[in-house]
Amino acid sequence: MALAGVAMACALFPTPDEVLFLSDRDGNMEIYVMQADGSRQTRLTNNQAQDVEAAWSPDGRRIAFTSDRDGNLEVYVMNADGSQQARLTTEPSPDQSPRWSPDGSRIAFISLRDGRQQIYVMNADGTAQTRLIVTDAMLDNPRWSPDGSRLLVQFNDGSNREEGDIVLVASDGSGARKVTEGIPNGFLPHWSPDGTAIAFMSRRSRIVNIYRRSADGSQELKLTGGEGSDNFPLWSPDGSRILFASTREGTRQEIYTVDPDGSEVTRLTSNEDEDFQAVWSPRGNRIFFVRLLDRKAEIYAMQGDGSGETRLTNNKANDTQPLPSPRMQSTGQ
Repeated sequence: MALAGVAMACALFPTPDEVLFLSDRDGNMEIYVMQADGSRQTRLTNNQAQDVEAAWSPDGRRIAFTSDRDGNLEVYVMNADGSQQARLTTEPSPDQSPRWSPDGSRIAFISLRDGRQQIYVMNADGTAQTRLIVTDAMLDNPRWSPDGSRLLVQFNDGSNREEGDIVLVASDGSGARKVTEGIPNGFLPHWSPDGTAIAFMSRRSRIVNIYRRSADGSQELKLTGGEGSDNFPLWSPDGSRILFASTREGTRQEIYTVDPDGSEVTRLTSNEDEDFQAVWSPRGNRIFFVRLLDRKAEIYAMQGDGSGETRLTNNKANDTQPLPSPRMQSTGQ
């Protein structure tokens, strides 16, 4: 009896050193999980639909994701082993892109149920679905603050459809204001771990660069520059570096880091292939990323300084969007 209980617990709460990813190796895009060394690649969803946008809960025991298995895009959840898959949204319009609150009690998501792309927040069980901001503008890319009290939202009122502004709003929808007031545009923000600053992309000329701005919008610093575009900034868990992808040394994206004061730009990958979708491990000691090989995407890992590069997936399909478990303890190779 005791052994059966242990087996059940292991199934529901798998080992910490796991990485979620998406793959079309079985004919359509599904959600998979593997160990941090690439072993034990396991399919979690299995249907003829597209299962995408997988996101770990903060405790690493549940996964929220988007699927069109019931006719249109909706938000679902499942246990970390793929069991107990449940639909949370049931609107005739698409609901997608779930983002867990830091305490795991709520999920923010994108919805078209009001005729225009908006941000909603619901309880983790799907109840109390509430529109975050009532506006005619198009909203995208909700990002919870580290303490869960606020969200950053990409805001576009139609005057600049591609790049809009960044809005800060309380988690109850009150007090919405532009963080990027007075600048041409800002998009794809990412919080610093202490919640005092954001890194974001902005196109001030013909190329995109990365900027840092205090969360209250009062101070700004340009972190990157040059001829290539710098994209997708992600703060390291300890706040000491910002990860990004760039074409600054050619036409293909490579992976770099920069210090939060704009110094010490370091190139981590250097090859003839395109590297992108880079993410930190929870301890910041490893980086998982995607490399485009012969027009097929494969997942790699490396140490936080760019050393010890290892290929984790190897097949003729596309393996993308790696996301390490928040419970990961692995120090790598």
